[in-house]
Amino acid sequence: MRTLKILGFLLTYPTPDHLAVLDECAALLKSERWLSSAVLKQIDVFFSDMRLKDLMDLQEEYVALFDRTPSLSLHLFEHIHGDSRDRGQALADLLRVYEEAGLFIDAVETPDYLPLFTEYTSTLGHAEASKTLGSIVNILSSLAERLRSRGSSYAQILYALVETASRSPDPSAVQAHLAQSSGSALTPEEIDQAWEEQFAFENTAQTTGQPSACPKAEDMLARINNYKDNERV
Repeated sequence: MRTLKILGFLLTYPTPDHLAVLDECAALLKSERWLSSAVLKQIDVFFSDMRLKDLMDLQEEYVALFDRTPSLSLHLFEHIHGDSRDRGQALADLLRVYEEAGLFIDAVETPDYLPLFTEYTSTLGHAEASKTLGSIVNILSSLAERLRSRGSSYAQILYALVETASRSPDPSAVQAHLAQSSGSALTPEEIDQAWEEQFAFENTAQTTGQPSACPKAEDMLARINNYKDNERV
């Protein structure tokens, strides 16, 4: 599933390597024929935007969007658990899912980082990958709409991921979450308040040194599927 791997790659911090392979990425997306022609045309807008801008400007935009705006975070469990202790257990469960698939993280990122998640789904069969992405489709759609409101072409990558999902977003749920946060830029004061240090792994074995009840890893994706009524996007 090169489509998913490429979409995840395009959501990582822009480097000279990104600029060097844009044409190859565009060709591969078209050759695999998973995305519709309409979505491919919109992704071409993203590629054009990347080619026209200076790399430093691209990097500054990326940081402003994904690192300084919590509602645009590419860490999925930020939108489900926030900084609650539940996030620590969910991260451990997801890490186990990766390891059971023979995948080990070789990056300074938590397991719920969207590009990592899409790389994992790229190793699955078409139907299973689509179903797995369907479990987070409301998050993907909310991110896409928030990026669109910021005038960012990164929205096109999120719309593409939405199209690969097995189910459509729930419009009422997405609108409710957009009402909570439009994805607009935060003031410096708001940034400080939003990113106050929290102990994501509070009361887990890692922080207490004591054994803790660990749900079966295979239940992790089912729990994501069931978060719909309580999701924080």
